[in-house]
Amino acid sequence: MKKPTDLTKEFISDYKEWNDFAFKSKENKTEDFKFKIGKMYDDLILKYCSPNKKYQGLAYGSSSNHCPNQEVILDELIDNNTAIVKTKFTNEKFSFLQHNYEYHFILENGKWILEELYLVDDDGKYKSL
Repeated sequence: MKKPTDLTKEFISDYKEWNDFAFKSKENKTEDFKFKIGKMYDDLILKYCSPNKKYQGLAYGSSSNHCPNQEVILDELIDNNTAIVKTKFTNEKFSFLQHNYEYHFILENGKWILEELYLVDDDGKYKSL
């Protein structure tokens, strides 16, 4: 069974790959292509989350919010059937731009499932999936 930290690293890498593909292809405005970007994101969510996961609309940009070279694992907290993996993202071009994230997992049928991803700042936690 993969640990929450391993799944977090994989998610970060997969998210970066999806974001970069979507951004590079942003000029292609055909319905088929928009569908493909959406389908790729659906597949990303299904790989890590429950099939019933409700998530926010698509958002991608020139600089991915998650990147293996810029986001590091700070801590993994496991308590029975729940786990939280804390990360810090530091922008490689502007090191003063930093974001903290929490990846919340639940253990279902012997498998860790990403339940929610939060952006964390001084004012609280904000859903980011």
